[in-house]
Amino acid sequence: MKKVLLATTALVGLAGAAAAEVTVSGSAEMGIVGGGVNATNGSGGETQFWNDVDVKFTLTGESDSGLSFGADIDLDEAGNLGDEFDNIGTAIFISGAFGTLTLGDTDGAIDWAITDAGNIGNPGSIDDAETSHLGYNGSFGDGEFDNQVLRYDYSFGAVGVAVSYEQGATGGGGVLLAGDPEGTIALGVKYALDLGGTTVNLGGGVSQTDFVGDERQIWALGAAAEFGGGFQAGITYQDWNYDVGEDVTHVGVGLGYESGPISVHANWGQYDFATSDDVDGFGIAAAYDLGGGLSVHAAYADSDDGSTADYATWSLGVAMSF
Repeated sequence: MKKVLLATTALVGLAGAAAAEVTVSGSAEMGIVGGGVNATNGSGGETQFWNDVDVKFTLTGESDSGLSFGADIDLDEAGNLGDEFDNIGTAIFISGAFGTLTLGDTDGAIDWAITDAGNIGNPGSIDDAETSHLGYNGSFGDGEFDNQVLRYDYSFGAVGVAVSYEQGATGGGGVLLAGDPEGTIALGVKYALDLGGTTVNLGGGVSQTDFVGDERQIWALGAAAEFGGGFQAGITYQDWNYDVGEDVTHVGVGLGYESGPISVHANWGQYDFATSDDVDGFGIAAAYDLGGGLSVHAAYADSDDGSTADYATWSLGVAMSF
């Protein structure tokens, strides 16, 4: 799951290019984090300072024939960019009456179609602690290789369909190396059901992944509802089947509530392995909007893998959107 913290945009004119524009948005976070030795925030169990800066450039344009096109450039953790710029995510798209074609660091077809539990009314946190527990799954099989995803999607009315392909490991120039996996192909379908004041977003999908010496099939279903009074709820189910590896199913549940400047969220997830112990965890997040793009955030997550390696993570700080 990408960070839920949203940033406002500032328009920057692109001289000499009609019907084209560049917008710049950003976010910054500061605070403290802590947790168990397996904590994804890297605290190693100790309370530590945390800061993060994210800058995003969005380029959009329109051709004379009415085709829309553009690109997103996301400088995640801009304060820690290395020489190889590993933290830069890019995606390019072209869209028209035929649908939308996107290539780059983008969602695969299942993730596009289904809202995961961690995105149900989640105000976010400074380090995504609420989705760092062992029971969380928000990728639906994406990201197994180099995150280069080609996705085509098309929507008509309340229905949307998508197909995607994430290429396998590559060598120089993007050429598939001998013996490397071929990648992941996926299909996703979604439907927005209007129940008169309550919107239920239904989604489903299937994917096939080719690893070296193994193959995996994922079947997934999800539902996310927006109720009156600021309440949201959702559930997902995934069935992962391997030709050689251990099969597993996953269930995720998310809840959200917003009232004025206050937002709260909770999610729970569990992996049920065919022969190994179950793994589960939960996360909570809360935020208070101070206005003007400044907000206070707190989060906590707890993981249980059936052993003494259970751990918790937490964070507290402020987030700024620009």
